[in-house]
Amino acid sequence: MDLTELFQFLSSPNPAARQIALQNLIGHTPKAAPERHIFIPTSFAPLPGETTPGGKRKTGSEADEVKVQAIKDLASLCRDQAVIAHDALSALINLSDDLAVARQLADKEFLVWLVSYTANTTSPLSPLTSMLLSNLTSHPALVPTMAALTVPIVPLPLSKHYPPYYLPACASASSTIHPDFRDTSMGIAPNAEAGQEEEREIEAVRALVQAFEDGAGEGVRDSNGKRKGECHFLASVFANLSMLPATRPLLLTPQPTFPAPSTEHTSDDEPLLSKIVVYTEHPDTIRRGGALGCIKNCAMDRASHSWLLTSEDDRVVLPSDNTRKVRGVDVLPWVESPLMGPEEYDMDEMETLPATLQFLPPSKKREEDSVLRMMCVEILLLLSTTFTGRETLRNRGAYYVVREAHKAEQDQPIKDAIERLVSLLQGEEGRESKSEQLDGLVKKGEEELDVVEV
Repeated sequence: MDLTELFQFLSSPNPAARQIALQNLIGHTPKAAPERHIFIPTSFAPLPGETTPGGKRKTGSEADEVKVQAIKDLASLCRDQAVIAHDALSALINLSDDLAVARQLADKEFLVWLVSYTANTTSPLSPLTSMLLSNLTSHPALVPTMAALTVPIVPLPLSKHYPPYYLPACASASSTIHPDFRDTSMGIAPNAEAGQEEEREIEAVRALVQAFEDGAGEGVRDSNGKRKGECHFLASVFANLSMLPATRPLLLTPQPTFPAPSTEHTSDDEPLLSKIVVYTEHPDTIRRGGALGCIKNCAMDRASHSWLLTSEDDRVVLPSDNTRKVRGVDVLPWVESPLMGPEEYDMDEMETLPATLQFLPPSKKREEDSVLRMMCVEILLLLSTTFTGRETLRNRGAYYVVREAHKAEQDQPIKDAIERLVSLLQGEEGRESKSEQLDGLVKKGEEELDVVEV
């Protein structure tokens, strides 16, 4: 029997037929599976909503149509009964490493559901949808689509249940409607007791960061917390979004507390990055790796170094808008702490360290993953590419931290990177090196100024 004959049953009205077909197909979706090609359309396969110009079919288009329809059916099954949805999501996670498949999934309607379901606190499969979002955003070509995405939200500010909002697009057989939400589209009056407001759009990334933050809350792992899924893989989504200079401002631009509209600015606004950096020592490797990846990518923006290194209690001019003063991010403690172990420092050295890194207990452990340790050193190297960054690292004891890390390090490439960092921190500053950041900011400012003629 040709496996593609099973595709027709993916859209069957009979749940048992859908489940059996899916169970027989999912084993062929991993990258090493010999028959995986039956799912992969060619690069010229029409995207959702597209048609072949002139109505003419290209060679292989009939096969592409079958494959594209199978991908669409798998996407639809993600909203099915929990058992079926689980297998459909697993299949798409396996297949979405291929750009040809990922492009078919980057349909707005599906992405809105995917984000809304992930952000919904009662979604039991949100860890899987987080993985699928991670795979989709790993393709640079799809990152702008995700960055620009918004999802509908209904605020419930007076609700007695958490959260004080509902994401109507999250609906599926495995998600639960908010107990205080009334669907006004069905002719039901708004819920006055919950203060139900009109539906509006919210940035998808903000909704995902809130889910990511709630996922690390107490009791979530034991299904007794604010939400059902920990959503660790969202850390990879944010790291992917921060890789492109065009989408990096999503994490760097200060935002009001979710779900308030992003237009309601106050001096207490903080960037989404501030909510992500605190997980660099989380027990889950994916979560802390994604957090470090975000910091590293944002540290590539040299104009933001002073802001990234400023204390959260201080206010600095926003690099992208010199009319706003915002809270600092203070990434240094979150980058240095993974490099620190139980070693002791002299009192004068200890006093230069960030307050949260002073007098650490003897039980303090250094990051075990060599890739993540290297990432920490690379972040410090990036921050050392500006005079402001080097001065901050010197004044806040970074040298002492990497000195001890170098003594304990067994990985030679990391030791070499630390030595490069030390040479930057211990080297003498000349006139040119002191002005390098100023020159960069002046140039940036000139490019952004409008020319006015009278």
